[in-house]
Amino acid sequence: MKILLHLIKADLAMFLRGKLALFWTFAFPLLMLVMQMALFGQDVKLGPVSLAIVDLDRSTESGAYLRQLQAGLRQQHSVDFSPVTTPANSADSTAAQADFVLTVPAGFAANVAAGRTTDIALRSGHGAGAAFDAAYGLLRGYSDAYNLNGLNAPPRVTLPPPPAAAEQALDYRLFLVTGLAGMVILSTSLMGFAGPLVAAREGGMFRMYQLFPMPTGVVVAAWCVSRLLIVLAASLAMFVAAWAIYGVRISADGPQVVAAIAMLALGAGAFLALGLLIAAMTNSVAAATMFCNLLYVPLLFSGNLMVPLGGLPKLAREALDCLPLNAMMSSIRRGLTGGMGWSTDIYSVALLSAMLVACLALSARRFTWMPRS
Repeated sequence: MKILLHLIKADLAMFLRGKLALFWTFAFPLLMLVMQMALFGQDVKLGPVSLAIVDLDRSTESGAYLRQLQAGLRQQHSVDFSPVTTPANSADSTAAQADFVLTVPAGFAANVAAGRTTDIALRSGHGAGAAFDAAYGLLRGYSDAYNLNGLNAPPRVTLPPPPAAAEQALDYRLFLVTGLAGMVILSTSLMGFAGPLVAAREGGMFRMYQLFPMPTGVVVAAWCVSRLLIVLAASLAMFVAAWAIYGVRISADGPQVVAAIAMLALGAGAFLALGLLIAAMTNSVAAATMFCNLLYVPLLFSGNLMVPLGGLPKLAREALDCLPLNAMMSSIRRGLTGGMGWSTDIYSVALLSAMLVACLALSARRFTWMPRS
């Protein structure tokens, strides 16, 4: 144990002396945090705003109101709406998926005939921010246009703003910070682990370690632990910066936060094992770098890290959610918003654990301490 701790300390000291490694691990994610917040603020979703319409009155008058509303939404180009008219008996399932749910209550036509105003129920299913404020403004404006058809009568409809999102809802700030933590896991596990391992092996460093009275596997274990500590430290730095600059808050209780940290550590371990496998399978630093780039770049854009995948087709989103990185990020975000549990996150635990064991087993069969070139 003393040898392991000494090697971890030595590797961390070597890492901290590298200015380039410090920049890409700590400074670059913070720079991305500032840039992304400046561009997108608190918007949760960058794709189309989905609108579920539930007509409980099903009258000629309610149909006229909804036709005018949808015609106005099709003519504007400020917000990309995807309106869907939903039967009353499927309102609950639609509300769980849609960004806005607009409900025309029963008795709408009777109120219009009697000169009474009807409150149209509008509920926001997800998030907040400028895009959602603009969407509500458009819905309110086209509802007011419908009222102009009867200037000599009281307003036929009113559209109060949707209730505020629940405290545990995931806003873009928390989404971005967790995504940047995932980016650090990727970069540290692939670029900052696989390449240096191959360089150390091809440079004869491991052959030198074999001269010392210690198990050679302790060296790799020390490197893995030091990289895991670096990932946790970088993630903590981003959360502190996001809290201090942008007021990011975590609404989950202590056990949920601990579970999210454990999931982050499990994911980091799984991807470090993947980096070890790449080092074991490649013969040169150039080959290791090529394989790392082939994995890193696609995962950076498809891993639900910094850009939400809400605009993708449903089938594509469901397929990407099955990947280890996406499953890990979903579980971490559920933990930080108080929604983590065995029923929702057993898949993530099983998938990352299987990835960790499989990569370690394959690495043990292929890894060599002697240079191959």
